[in-house]
Amino acid sequence: MSDPTRIKSNIASMIDQGATEAEIETYIASENTTAKDLRGGRMSADDEALYTALAQDPRSTADSLQGFARSRGFDVTDADAQAFIAARDRNPDVGGSVLYEPAEAPAVPEGPSEELKAQPNTAFQTVSATAGEFMDGLIPGSSKFLAGSGGALGNTIGAGLGMTDWHPGQAYDEGAADSERDQSRLEADHPNIASAAGWAGFGSSFLLPAAKVFQGGKLLAGVGNGALNGVLYGVGTGALNDTGEGRLANAVNGGALGGVLGGVAPVAARKLGDTISTARRNIPGLNGVLTAAANLPRRALGQPLIPATAAAQAQAERIINREMRDATIATGGGTRTIPATPASVATEVNRRGALYVPSMPADVSEPLRDTAAWALQGKGTMAARSRGVLADRQAQTGPRIRRHITDELGPTIDPIAEVEAIRARASAASEPGYRAAYAQPVVVTPEMARIMQTPAFRDAVPQAVRNIRNAQRDPRALGFALDPDGNIGGVETLSTEGFDQVIRAMRDNGQAAMNTSGFRPVDTTNSVHINSRARDLRGALSSQNQAYADVTANYADEMALREGLERGADVGKLSGPEIEAQRRAMPQPAQESWMVGARTALADMATKASLRPTANVAQAVRSPLGLSGAGVLSSPGDAAKQTAIETMSGRPGVLRSLDDRLGAEDDAFRTFAAVDRAGRSGGGLEETAGHLGTMVDVARKVATGRPFSALATAALRGNPKGTLRFRRDVQDHTAAILTASSPREVQRAMGALSSRPVTDQAKSGALYQRAGKLAAIGTIQAAGQSTDPVAWEEPDTDSLEAPYSFEEELRAPMYRRAR
Repeated sequence: MSDPTRIKSNIASMIDQGATEAEIETYIASENTTAKDLRGGRMSADDEALYTALAQDPRSTADSLQGFARSRGFDVTDADAQAFIAARDRNPDVGGSVLYEPAEAPAVPEGPSEELKAQPNTAFQTVSATAGEFMDGLIPGSSKFLAGSGGALGNTIGAGLGMTDWHPGQAYDEGAADSERDQSRLEADHPNIASAAGWAGFGSSFLLPAAKVFQGGKLLAGVGNGALNGVLYGVGTGALNDTGEGRLANAVNGGALGGVLGGVAPVAARKLGDTISTARRNIPGLNGVLTAAANLPRRALGQPLIPATAAAQAQAERIINREMRDATIATGGGTRTIPATPASVATEVNRRGALYVPSMPADVSEPLRDTAAWALQGKGTMAARSRGVLADRQAQTGPRIRRHITDELGPTIDPIAEVEAIRARASAASEPGYRAAYAQPVVVTPEMARIMQTPAFRDAVPQAVRNIRNAQRDPRALGFALDPDGNIGGVETLSTEGFDQVIRAMRDNGQAAMNTSGFRPVDTTNSVHINSRARDLRGALSSQNQAYADVTANYADEMALREGLERGADVGKLSGPEIEAQRRAMPQPAQESWMVGARTALADMATKASLRPTANVAQAVRSPLGLSGAGVLSSPGDAAKQTAIETMSGRPGVLRSLDDRLGAEDDAFRTFAAVDRAGRSGGGLEETAGHLGTMVDVARKVATGRPFSALATAALRGNPKGTLRFRRDVQDHTAAILTASSPREVQRAMGALSSRPVTDQAKSGALYQRAGKLAAIGTIQAAGQSTDPVAWEEPDTDSLEAPYSFEEELRAPMYRRAR
């Protein structure tokens, strides 16, 4: 039997030597036996009978079958022989007539192409053909189009110069044909150069320009640009392809394909990007792998490496921005509400800092406070540092609020010293008024005579004389009648100043008659009557001496100052009308003394409240002032009390300023409390509810027989906060942003938040652009493929004698045995 391998080798050599197709056919015809074997020859009838008998003989082996076939010029493979013996062992009836199947003839290389030039390319033709291969790799069919267009243009120019007849169509075809022949010769003579040029062109297709009609990094813009570029490149490349139904049909089909691919590619890229982002957040270790992979080219190029926490930092910024979308800021003591944006948060934090309240972004809005409470449950370095910052700030609340009180309401120094200072100022200011009042004579009215008969008056006269003598003055000069021994003989001749001294002594006695056994002196029946008679006497004296009425109305004595101090200390117990009534009954210096008592009491309340580490010190001060409560349940407060206090202080609007500071302190406390509460509850209700929802979803999918879906939900849940180490890094960066305190830190943190959407949109736009570019390149390659139909050749089955089974058969290269 002729060797098929030898025949194929000989044919290939003949082709290399330039043999014609007729010569090759003549050679094949000379190999009659081989040609017959290659095309499905058969054994003689006698050989077939012998082969059948051998096959049916249970003593025959695979070796005996193969030996018989080889002696007749046929081959039986080991696998076929063994398969037949195994089938015969299962069924002794296997055998029977011979069933033939044509063998697959070896692929005979085609003869030389009609386009293959007999002569090698010149140097210029080699360069031109290489450029053509590059252009076809860039845009399939472009080299043929350019060559044909060049031929048509040259013909047109030559015809215009009278050098030739004008036949641009023929010139186009000739130029295109010459280009194809040159490239075919290049591929035959220098296949590596042709291949390299083609791949270089394909690589350069990634540098092709892309239209950006729709601006921005949103998905809609990416879909629009992708579809537009796909249509443009699909139509253009299809128009260069003259195969199949022609250029027009290929252009239409290419445009349709490009539009679909270009529109779908950005959406697919978005989905893929979201999946990768979710996976790197929720699959342990994946973030590190992806970051290391991204750093490989950077390390090779000497560029700065991407930090291991970069993805977590970006995710933290997205989470905070998302929380800001619907958040608001109550600013200016709650007088107005503004949207929470990075810029407005930075402005509000700095404004509160100027009020001496150490604020941070977490303080200014409830959603940011909740996010900070979650973040500070992390185990990272920044979360731990931030918890320490909050604890230190809470510990200093008492001293800070004392400062707020003194800044707005006045100093809270020693109240006794402050009252003495008020008295000194009042005395100096009232001296001219008292001089004028004392210069007027006194007419003892019946009302005054009755008061002078009371024990309250008579008991006060000796004290008045002692006070005058202690001041190193003569009581007789003020109208007191004294005998030679200094005993008081009468008071009927008292001057205005003499009566004023007795009134002051009466008030001292009223003070002394109060019950001092408790925490604070309390009026008794005796003290009430004494003070009443003192007021009556002062009123009777004022009714006939206008100067005296004026000076006593505007300036207080020491008793009035002490009363003001004590009543001011009761500010938390007094209502608005009660404070207003006290104010009307007090001269101006006593009102100042009242405010000293009030602000001192408030400052002491702050100090006392701050002794408890988890106390809301701001609220402990707000309530006594009638200011609103804290949080979402706050009310306008006791407006009447606030007005009365401001009137008493003589500083309109002072409580609004103080409340602005106390409100900022209250927000700071609520941040501390939220973090403390979240730490004790293990992350808060929202976090627990999220985990519970995931567990329920996973359990439902397992119960309904969807284990893979359940696994995907558990591993790739769209959890923006991540898991394990990624989650820790997100918490760390979130904590760093929301607890930034210094103006520089706040500005840097809010700047990062502001730039995050811009950065993400730019990255999305680049992703959509790359996806659209890949779709356009795919369209170019698809639209440039040949669409010529391929002829279908029916297999030759004439030599098959009967249907056969593929289950139990004996295979030979040129035939099969049926059962």
